[in-house]
Amino acid sequence: MKFHWPTNMPFATVNSHEIHFVDTYDTEPQRGNGKPSILMIHGLGSSSNYYMPIIPYLTSYRCVALDTYGAALSKSPGERLTLEQLAEDVVGLMDHLHLEKPVLVGHSMGGTMVCTIAATHPDRILGIVCIGPVNPASVNASAFQTRIDTVSRSGMEPLADSIPTSATGSETTPLQRALIRELIIGQDPKSYASHCRVIMDMQEPKDGFGAVTCPALILAGEEDKSAPLEGCRFIHDHLGSSRKELEVLQGVGHWHCVEAGEKVAELIGAFCSSL
Repeated sequence: MKFHWPTNMPFATVNSHEIHFVDTYDTEPQRGNGKPSILMIHGLGSSSNYYMPIIPYLTSYRCVALDTYGAALSKSPGERLTLEQLAEDVVGLMDHLHLEKPVLVGHSMGGTMVCTIAATHPDRILGIVCIGPVNPASVNASAFQTRIDTVSRSGMEPLADSIPTSATGSETTPLQRALIRELIIGQDPKSYASHCRVIMDMQEPKDGFGAVTCPALILAGEEDKSAPLEGCRFIHDHLGSSRKELEVLQGVGHWHCVEAGEKVAELIGAFCSSL
């Protein structure tokens, strides 16, 4: 598998937020091949690096992965945010990069976010892939308040020590857990707490999941405790899309791209090639 990572570290200012992103456009022969771009959005306690295990398998597509405002290199002071604000940052990055009708891929909180974008900007996207999307109706607010209290008191290390084991599947390797730990421990506690509040306040798209009408693929981890299969199935069943698929990844927890990168890339590639 031949792949060359970009050597620059680009940022874009959208909606007064400095957004870091990775873009493969200038590293592979992707121009003019008629294939859609793929824009990738990570979840809580993560970064664009969450998608690095799958991008090398998608070399015929232009792949853009961003650090959501407040995560990793997209620094914030930890102010109160909403899912809708973060979603508009994604649309702003699409404008900045002149991405016409990309496929949006979102993990966890990002999976719910791409549904929001699909509902509010249906003419801007070609399709969505939701990886372990969070069903707003099932959010346990007290659990996220506990996380806020923990990182406010002790920083990111307690979560970095527990989540790589508690939120992964039975087939996860020590190396995969090490990457997840690195993603989590690199977060700013104030910004992480801000994203926890985003999830606590999260709502369905304005007119419900039925407002999503584009083609959709949902990937669920069989052993995912953070976004259980029943929540993924609820979102799938309530989408207004005439074409929608639900794939269950056996032995996988909540960190799908890290735990089963090659399989996730295969499913995303097949979905994109069919659009």
